[in-house]
Amino acid sequence: MQVPVLLADKDVKLNHPEDDWKIWTVINPATWMVPFFGILFVQMWMIHSYALSLPGYGFKDSVRVAQPAAVVAPAPEFK
Repeated sequence: MQVPVLLADKDVKLNHPEDDWKIWTVINPATWMVPFFGILFVQMWMIHSYALSLPGYGFKDSVRVAQPAAVVAPAPEFK
């Protein structure tokens, strides 16, 4: 399949998927992998901080002692 890069340049043709390796000539993993994982870590930390702060989902909610059940009179027995 012949696809122009960014569907704009008619002169550049790529043969997918055989030419997929060429993305690594633009994105150097040695340069960008650490910042990428840093951004992912910060995003994960923010999402988990928010999710664990919701009522009923945090660690603090699992430590609470359950309220005792209300004491009620037994139902009357019918004969």
